[in-house]
Amino acid sequence: MNVLKKDQTQMMLQVIVTVLLFRFVLFEPLVDGLGLSKLHYFLFFIAIGFIIYGGFLLYRIVLQEEFPNKSIQKNVEKAYYKYLAVNAVGVGISFFVASAIDKTYYFGFFLGLAAILYLYMTQWRKILLFDNIVYSLIISSPFFILMLLDLMPSLQITDEVINPEKQQLLNISLQICTLLWLLYFIKTIVIDLKFMELDIKYKRKSLATIHGRAVGAKRTVFLSIIPLVLIVVFCSIHLNLNILLGYIAVLVILPYLFYLIKLWNAKTTDGFNRINNILNTIIWLTIFSIVVLYFNLR
Repeated sequence: MNVLKKDQTQMMLQVIVTVLLFRFVLFEPLVDGLGLSKLHYFLFFIAIGFIIYGGFLLYRIVLQEEFPNKSIQKNVEKAYYKYLAVNAVGVGISFFVASAIDKTYYFGFFLGLAAILYLYMTQWRKILLFDNIVYSLIISSPFFILMLLDLMPSLQITDEVINPEKQQLLNISLQICTLLWLLYFIKTIVIDLKFMELDIKYKRKSLATIHGRAVGAKRTVFLSIIPLVLIVVFCSIHLNLNILLGYIAVLVILPYLFYLIKLWNAKTTDGFNRINNILNTIIWLTIFSIVVLYFNLR
């Protein structure tokens, strides 16, 4: 499907699948007393969707203002009102969701996401490297917010001792979310390398346009070692999860080593496009490790 070849669409689909797998495959079957009911979970889903959609609207508005000769957003003033309305609905729903777990102030995380999206679209996306970090955080933010709203409230304290099984599940889930954030961070840099020629044409600055693809590829390889190290550390900590470790070794680490080799030798747009596709596959395989984790913990 051509639509899945678009990076933004594929990342959004990955986020949706991840959030669904965490809730219905991992949390709901294994944990009693989750923070969110099914209704409030879907409201959380809708609130995130409204806020992200608001960021997309703002991006179109900003692009129209930057390129007034192009027809990107027909009515900028009307689009601004629509952007404000969409964000108001998203934040309003999030307030209701936070109230459901008696943590009303948690809606501040949704408000913070809307604020970060505004700052990113209007200012931060022009700051070298910082824009990559913020963009990857925006993509992975639904994972961490879900942990906070759904899993954290379920940690029951009896005689001042936290339930160890729930604590383990929380720790592993947070480690998977952190790994996904790092993979998205690396992916944004690979995308910059892929579109370097277009960025030069439209005079957009990135690490790729400043230092070139040869240097950028080697630098990205070294950055990509960080997620690999974290995967190895994760495996060494959770030696009891035999099924998951076997899955990671064969379907995550081996493709990742192949990705590093291909990246080291990449020089052309087509080469970086293939590397981006390999990295997308690794991200999908990491996401589906949630399913393997369920069978291991069950």
